[in-house]
Amino acid sequence: MTSGMDPLAPVQLPADIERRLTLYKAAGALLLIAAWGWFALVKNDQTPIFVYLNIGVHEIGHVLFRPFGELTMLIMGSGFEVLFPFAVGVVFLIRKRDLVSTAVSWGWSASALASAATYIADADDGRLALLGATGPDTAGDWERILGAQFFDKVYMADSIAAMVRTAGYVLWFVALAMAAWVIVRARLQERAAVAISRPRATAIPRSPLPVLDDEQMWS
Repeated sequence: MTSGMDPLAPVQLPADIERRLTLYKAAGALLLIAAWGWFALVKNDQTPIFVYLNIGVHEIGHVLFRPFGELTMLIMGSGFEVLFPFAVGVVFLIRKRDLVSTAVSWGWSASALASAATYIADADDGRLALLGATGPDTAGDWERILGAQFFDKVYMADSIAAMVRTAGYVLWFVALAMAAWVIVRARLQERAAVAISRPRATAIPRSPLPVLDDEQMWS
């Protein structure tokens, strides 16, 4: 005999617990996004631990887009590093209406934009240590993209990097605002729920009112 309930269906928590969990998740997301932006954008440094995640996604981009030609393969290292977490955020936003997950994904994408900006700016001097580099003549992705091999626009590296970094700042602020809005909304909903559950005061007469006849009423 079965109860008719789907064992894989998500457990529906009470509304107050759900609001509290959402509040905690949003607060944690806000701290994570702030740390990402602080290291990647403000300090122009690698984000501890998460730098390896960015490198992994970057290299996957090279592998996935290798069949589309060398130029596309080179661009989509940084491109996939940025677009993958951004696309994940869009999926969470459209399909799940999950603002917290969207904020985290876009905060990650903002840090990837900062990483890409640093990589692009290095195209004209090649000072960055490259993963898998085996010799002094090894060129980075953007050194090759903007170099004589393809566009021959190395002199534009700094301006392109500045635009990419600005986009990172914009996306970072959007992610921070989204997480902060979830916190504010959860607090407002909590206050509204408390106000609804609070009993209203009613006026109760201390003693029964006397019944008046017509003569007493008009006298």
